[in-house]
Amino acid sequence: MWLSPKRSEKAKKAKIKKIWKWLKITVFFAVCFTLFGVWYLNHLTRSIEQRFELSQKWKIPSKVYSDAEYLYPGVGLLHKGLQLKLNRLGYRDTGDKITGPGDYAFGKGYIDIYLHDFDYPDDKFTGFSIRLTLDGETVSKINNITNEEELSTVRLEPELIAPVFSDEMEDRTLVTMKEVPQHLIEAVVLIEDERYFKHKGVDPTGIARAAVKDLFAMRIVQGGSTLTQQLVKNYFLHSRKTFTRKINEALLAMILERRHTKAEILEAYLNEIYLGQRGRSSVMGVGEASKLYFAKNVDQLTLGECALLAGMIRSPSEYSPFKHKEKASVRRDFVLDKMYSEDLITARELADAKAEAINPPERTTQPVKAPYFIDFVKQQIVDLYPADVLESEGLKIFTTIDMTAQLDAESAVDNGLKKLETTYASILPKDHEGPLEAALVVIQPQTGYIRALVGGRDFYSSQFNHVTLAKRQPGSTFKPFVYLTAFDPKRSKTPFAPSTYVEDKAFTVEAAGKDWTPSNYDKKEHGRVTLRKALEQSYNIATAKLAIEAGLDNVVKTARDIGIKSDLMAVPSLSLGSFEVTPLELASAYTVFPNGGVKAEAISIITIVDKDGKVLDKRSIEMKRVSDAGPVYLTTDVMKGVVDHGTAASARRLGFKGIAAGKTGTTSDYRDAWFVGFAPQLLALSWVGYDDNARINMSGARAALPIWASFMRDYVGNDQEDFARPGDVILVNIDPETGQLATKNCPETSFEPFVEGSEPNEPCALHPATGLLKKIFGN
Repeated sequence: MWLSPKRSEKAKKAKIKKIWKWLKITVFFAVCFTLFGVWYLNHLTRSIEQRFELSQKWKIPSKVYSDAEYLYPGVGLLHKGLQLKLNRLGYRDTGDKITGPGDYAFGKGYIDIYLHDFDYPDDKFTGFSIRLTLDGETVSKINNITNEEELSTVRLEPELIAPVFSDEMEDRTLVTMKEVPQHLIEAVVLIEDERYFKHKGVDPTGIARAAVKDLFAMRIVQGGSTLTQQLVKNYFLHSRKTFTRKINEALLAMILERRHTKAEILEAYLNEIYLGQRGRSSVMGVGEASKLYFAKNVDQLTLGECALLAGMIRSPSEYSPFKHKEKASVRRDFVLDKMYSEDLITARELADAKAEAINPPERTTQPVKAPYFIDFVKQQIVDLYPADVLESEGLKIFTTIDMTAQLDAESAVDNGLKKLETTYASILPKDHEGPLEAALVVIQPQTGYIRALVGGRDFYSSQFNHVTLAKRQPGSTFKPFVYLTAFDPKRSKTPFAPSTYVEDKAFTVEAAGKDWTPSNYDKKEHGRVTLRKALEQSYNIATAKLAIEAGLDNVVKTARDIGIKSDLMAVPSLSLGSFEVTPLELASAYTVFPNGGVKAEAISIITIVDKDGKVLDKRSIEMKRVSDAGPVYLTTDVMKGVVDHGTAASARRLGFKGIAAGKTGTTSDYRDAWFVGFAPQLLALSWVGYDDNARINMSGARAALPIWASFMRDYVGNDQEDFARPGDVILVNIDPETGQLATKNCPETSFEPFVEGSEPNEPCALHPATGLLKKIFGN
């Protein structure tokens, strides 16, 4: 078709205008896209600056530790459960010989242990191998295996009780490149990103290979991710496989490579990579994984262990040495073969590494041990260290707890309650809504250290800590403080001794405008009895009468001096424990007896340090003399009789044969059952009752004592160490019927302790001496 020149020119201009329009649109969008790209790259860069370039890249949970355990010549091992403790600490039973940190082996008459490194608050300890020579079940000698030096003591490192996690539930131990073995670095790079030191964050060859597979599958089935991209995905992004995420991953990886060195990126990767589970928490990084799988620090890993750890990155669950030892072995050998083919290791190293046994330590999956104790510790430090600090700053909280004692205590409470509910089902209240509860607290008297604490039967059902929060009437467990007052001439109106007689005969006294008449547990009167027998058999009438004669105000003062903080009234019923007290308060007060008059304040935290080892808080042992040693010894000596042949004599039938003293307690209407007992080096208190104060219909001897006896039997054993007699206490041979000095004619005699100066000085008038003795001593 022919067009005129005029129309042709017009069409040409229109075409140019159209092209110009599209050109402007294209330029506009190009500029917008460029601006957006610049903004987005800037946004990604800022995200790296805000997180990755912080001095603290990760939230490091604080960790709560037990106390260390000391081993020395003379210590018994069987009841301490040494092998169980070594397993909990991550040591490995290697059979017949030890080769590296975390190994132990039992031989004939000895135990070899290669101690772990550990950063104590007061010492950076480097582990070495020791030999414990045994004489039966007792350590007779300790030697350093390397130089054969004889050692006076060694300590096993504290046990990790619980991490204080954030919501992320990630557990990691940060490591630096200097700490990571070269073999581990080489193995990780070789298996995860062979071209790591050649690319700039993204590897086009790897992407092309993955893209072909994705195209054929019509979905994303394989990533061509570099090690840097893996770090970006785990640290900055989500794990869902989408194209948007892959684009962001690539961009962030390239930005990261421009701003940081390969060594910095690799160090972050080694701290970030997921390597398995410990219970509900994720094990992140090679530092924490080394402890989990090999019971050692990362710098102590062997070549075979390095290869296994590197091989596990692809699928920690599939190659876990805990669950799939054979698969783990195959995967390790695959990595080793590849390292050999790349001339990273020699043929000899290859053979030796493949010959290494895969022997992971015994696995512990319990997320929190001693939950009531941990909760108690948190309550004490929450004001000093807020939750966000505890969850992210990597504090180390060293506590007083002994996990062997704690596990024995938990077992005693659990088994004790089950047995009570089975054996005495007929007398427990029917259709009671809440479960029967129990508590057990164990204290080292010489320090006040809380060695074990069980606050209830099940923390996950009820977090109420009966040891620290439950205020209950102590009943007869208060009686020893009445007798302590009476035996102390500085406190009592009239001096008394264990051999002094008192009338266990019903009486009535006015108190607070009302008549009060005490009665005995067996509803009987026992007439004229010694104070020793009155406490051994827990006679209420005799004790109440003694409290009145010694002075009720004096009894209150004694209770205050020893640390009873609860409200106390100077009324006769006080002598039978008619006030309220927490189990921890009562247990702490009882430390006066094994300590010879010195009260120890109960403590649970020893030291708190930051992630760099700087001490932030150190708790002092608080000891205070509150009574002379003599009267305390007299009271303790009588309480030994409570355990041997008094109201707590069933402890012997329950299997506990060690030397101990203590007192049962039963409140009115059988609502609370108690037992507080102690050996020279350990004190334990048990309580049983209902939270709503319902009757349990059982005495302290029947309900609480078996729990105490079970714990002491398992933990203390049959230790025959006796209570030290003070220098001012003398033993005098007397006639038990008169309380006077025994003569040759007394049909029965007994040695009784007296504070020097208070002993009898008259011979027995009922059985006078004859002949020469009569001439010497008179009648």
